[in-house]
Parts: sequence; C-alpha cells; structure tokens
Amino acid sequence: MLKKTLYAFLFLVCLTGCKSDHKKFTIEGTVSSTKYDGEWIYLVPAEGANSSNVDSTKIKNASFTFKGDIERMAIIRTRPVLRLSLQELLVVTESGNIKVVLNSPSSAHGTPQNDALQLWKEEKEKNMAAYNFIRNGLQTVSGKDSLRWIAQKDTLQERERIYNERFLKEQGNNTVGTFIRKMVGETN
Repeated sequence: MLKKTLYAFLFLVCLTGCKSDHKKFTIEGTVSSTKYDGEWIYLVPAEGANSSNVDSTKIKNASFTFKGDIERMAIIRTRPVLRLSLQELLVVTESGNIKVVLNSPSSAHGTPQNDALQLWKEEKEKNMAAYNFIRNGLQTVSGKDSLRWIAQKDTLQERERIYNERFLKEQGNNTVGTFIRKMVGETN
C-alpha cells in the first residue's frame, strides 16, 4: 500500500512539474549601457494592470530578467524620464525564451508571437515615418501638388490596411492577433 501511495505521489509531482514548465516564459533583456544599472524596470500587463500583476526588477550589468507563466500582452517600461532613450516595448509573455533589447528603438524576438509582433512594429514605425513625411509635405504645397500628397497618403493607408488584414489572418486568435485586432479596431 505504501509503495502504491509513493508511486502515485511521484507521478503527480512529475505530472505537475512537466505541466508547469510548458507555459513558462523567460524574458532576457539588455539595455544600451551600464549607466542604467540600479534602475527599476517593469513588466506591466497591457490590459488590466494593477499593483498585484506588475512585475519589476533592477537592471544589473546592463541586463534584466523576467520569468512567469501567464501568457498575455505586456509592456516593458522604465520610469518616465528614461523612456526618452529606452523605448517602451510591447511583448507577448508566451512560453519560451524571449530576447529583448531596450534602446531607441527597442526590439523583441525568440518566440513565434514576439517575432511576428516585431515585424508588425517595424512596419508600423515605417508607416508612421511615411505619414510624418506626407504631413510635412502637405504643409508646404498647395493646389495640384497637395492632391498628389493626399493620393500618397491614401495609397499608404490602403497598403497599411492590407498588411494588417494579412497579419491578423496569419495570427488568428492567438494573444498578439487578438490584441492587435483590438488596436486596429477590427472585430473579426
């Protein structure tokens, strides 16, 4: 009887151990300089943040680590004054090892959703630069020239719509797909 109880206990311990490892994530991050050593860095849920679900750690040797087991969209951020040089970063705390570089700009990769999110972010930043260029151009032109600039803006908006549509189709209803769908206002 004791042997059966011991085997059952060992089986449950192994089963629990295997199950919990499956969903664990590790974020291994670096910053551009040791001048940030001693600064706090935060892992904040993108939705529903409160004092009980925000994680924090100190930067040491220009690096930091977060570990956990809840998959969600989160933002890695520093105190506000440091955000001028260390861009906040949206990440998916999905199972696996996530590599993060906080700089200007910041980046994340190493897991499927974070790789996809990084590509989406780069496309979004490229489009924002193009929108700024068009906006500045519109301030200096008039007449038919302004119509050409507006046509460029319309083309850019259509290209962005098509990109987002394809991206969301590829991501489906995973964490990043669901979050980006909310951001761009798509309800499908």
